[in-house]
Amino acid sequence: MSRIISGAYASLILATLCLAQTVAPKLPCAFSGELLRDAKGNIVRFSSDEMKRRATHKVDVSDFMKQFDIKGTAVVDVLVGPSGEIVCLTTLIGHPIIQVEVEKTLRSWTFEPAKAADKPVAYRGLLEFTLCNINCGKEGIHMSLLR
Repeated sequence: MSRIISGAYASLILATLCLAQTVAPKLPCAFSGELLRDAKGNIVRFSSDEMKRRATHKVDVSDFMKQFDIKGTAVVDVLVGPSGEIVCLTTLIGHPIIQVEVEKTLRSWTFEPAKAADKPVAYRGLLEFTLCNINCGKEGIHMSLLR
């Protein structure tokens, strides 16, 4: 009898561990609206290139920022609302100076709305930008989000 209980207990622990690993990815902010999902029900998260193509209104970093002698990349997790506005964002990777400027600038961007079952829904995306004004190598100087 104790073997049966031990086996059942072990199965319960394994099931709990499996469930803990399939938790939905954390959103960049609290959001209770409908999110774009794939056929399996997973939240869709567009790549950086896809997000840049979906952008309908873009603003560049300030001229002040373009004067910095800096090189770095920012990766930003974005939640786009049903009407295409940015609901919230969080920088996953980035030098603090670049992070602040990129976040401030992205708040002005708008994107193509997404629909599910013919109704507007929010969606996630990653945006990656590399800004370089020093030691840029063969790519050369590029201090723009519009590139």
